[in-house]
Amino acid sequence: MRLFNASLRLCCYTILLLAFSGEFVYSASAPPSIRVAYTSITGNRIPFWIAQETGLFEKHGLRVALIYMRNVPVGLPALMGGDVQILAGGVSLVLHAVAKGAKLTVFGTFGSTPYILFSRPEIKEVLQLKGEIIGVGRIGSPDYYSLRRLLQRLKFSPDKDVKIVATGPSLDRLIALGQGRIQATLGTETTLSSISLKVNRLVDVTKAGVEDHGSALITTQDFARTQTDVMDRFVRAFLEGISLARKNKELAKRVYAKNLRVSDDATLELNYQAYVLRQVPKEPIFPRFALEELMSDLAEENPSIKEINVGELLNNSFIQRQIDNGFVDQLYR
Repeated sequence: MRLFNASLRLCCYTILLLAFSGEFVYSASAPPSIRVAYTSITGNRIPFWIAQETGLFEKHGLRVALIYMRNVPVGLPALMGGDVQILAGGVSLVLHAVAKGAKLTVFGTFGSTPYILFSRPEIKEVLQLKGEIIGVGRIGSPDYYSLRRLLQRLKFSPDKDVKIVATGPSLDRLIALGQGRIQATLGTETTLSSISLKVNRLVDVTKAGVEDHGSALITTQDFARTQTDVMDRFVRAFLEGISLARKNKELAKRVYAKNLRVSDDATLELNYQAYVLRQVPKEPIFPRFALEELMSDLAEENPSIKEINVGELLNNSFIQRQIDNGFVDQLYR
């Protein structure tokens, strides 16, 4: 009888424990949930869309809600306030926020923007640009600084040999090019495909050695420090999304058709070539030199950016770990 009573008490304690700890048990057994925001609907978001479409996040033990936010000024406060845990967006505003004390981490890239220096048909060589007008989004925008660095590599003085004018978004710049209001501009093949325009392609900017890593993977320092397992799971799903897109063109094009809301095969193929094969790298390490160049550019208008500790801001260890342990190599076997 004594043994029976002891067993009964133990059973009751166990039932009570399970009753009061039910929420904890559920949380411990369910995969972690995170919210991931992205601030542009462009072809370089393919790793996200592939991972969502094929269940890669779940495969790597995560529940991920992908959320579109219209720009970084909306997405950054959501990240810093904890409403989202990872943000894919422009780096410039991140640097301004860090300069003001925000504790953020850049931990990956979507690759260098595949800019081409387009010119009017009558301009067939770079030297013909001397004395001409080149359009940029705005003075101080990423394409403005990319253009200046490109001109310097081409032995031009950006302030003397050409006139740089603000002309608006990329499509507006191409329209201005067609109207003859400017003689050249930086743009991408995907934007050019949206209008009928005859141009010359003077320089492939990335091949000329100018890289604009305008979009990055960003989180908070606290999340990166305290949720390393979640970060590793997310990075593995992201990397596998890149590899799947590269290995399965038809899947990538179907995902593009769904998310970009286009059905024209030529446009889908152009996105595949421009973003999957050219822009998004297999190993999306954010180059330190690219971040330092951007900081130098932005410091012209915000000198406090010079004081940012690059070592604290840039953390490529999550992607580097998957390279070092052979995970990335395994994806391409």
